[in-house]
Amino acid sequence: MNVVTMFDSWCSKGVLTSIAGQASSQIDSHDDATGVAVLAAKLPDAYAETTALALIAERHGKPGVAAFLRHRLPTKKSARSGDMGEILATAYLAEERGYVVGPSRLIDRDHQEWAMRGDDVLAARIDAGSELRIVKAEAKSRVTVGGATVKEAREGLARNAEMPSPHSLSQFATRLLKTSDREIGEAVLDLQLTDGVRPDRVRHLMFLLTAGDPSAHVGADLKAYAGTVPQLTVTLRVQQHQKFINDAYDKVVASVP
Repeated sequence: MNVVTMFDSWCSKGVLTSIAGQASSQIDSHDDATGVAVLAAKLPDAYAETTALALIAERHGKPGVAAFLRHRLPTKKSARSGDMGEILATAYLAEERGYVVGPSRLIDRDHQEWAMRGDDVLAARIDAGSELRIVKAEAKSRVTVGGATVKEAREGLARNAEMPSPHSLSQFATRLLKTSDREIGEAVLDLQLTDGVRPDRVRHLMFLLTAGDPSAHVGADLKAYAGTVPQLTVTLRVQQHQKFINDAYDKVVASVP
């Protein structure tokens, strides 16, 4: 049975191709307006707990929710762009690859404009052989993605000997303990505190949100990769990159009085 994902209504279906034994995929937006609407509906949950949003909606209605989110969503273009890359990478892992991603780490950010430290995105699942698999993802969002941006993403994936940072991983597991995916959180903690996280348990995702075509840089990066962690690079192309991002954020708070 085909599962409909949040990308299906506004994006082409990405096809995985092999480059030097690693995987790459390109997804193209064919309906930016629908994409903006889909993301505007998804953004609140990336910045606030659903229980808090439900309580505010019950007491203050939609304008109250919008006013609350206005103080949590970034307003600077650079911050919005970076966050959108992480949010879309997280959604891709959950909806297109079947990983558990847990509550957004952006919920706990100290200030709406501040960049967060640690791994951009972590995800996990139990595979068919009952083994825990963890994805460490690096997301980049630029109008044009050149070789320097891909290099920066590769350096992020290479940090901590290519493994998830211990602090980011423990935070990820702790967030999962509060959800219906508690058993995945427990498995992550058990692995971290007993055997330790090894390369055979980890996968890498490089997620690029851009208006251009970075395929030459992606190909060069994957051909040059000499590590043992399986790689997947996904490029999501949106022609009006910055407008698309800002329209999605602006739509969320449009009902603020």
